[in-house]
Amino acid sequence: MIREVIRPTQNDFHIYIPSEYLNKDVEFIMFPLDEQEHVKKAEVVKEKSLRGVFNLYTDDTKVALEDNAWQLSTVNKFKKHD
Repeated sequence: MIREVIRPTQNDFHIYIPSEYLNKDVEFIMFPLDEQEHVKKAEVVKEKSLRGVFNLYTDDTKVALEDNAWQLSTVNKFKKHD
């Protein structure tokens, strides 16, 4: 890979192609570096999430009880009215 940063002063530019790139598909991309830096900053922005925030406060002994907590609560609530 060859990367070269230039500051053009004319509309035309001549480029030297190394012999190992001859008879191969190559890609030339041109864009202003300021734009590239802006794209890098946009990629770094991470989406905020609250997932796992309260893991510090979990009680492993009660996690198993949470699976049926809603069903047990509902049964106990309406069992009183029978």
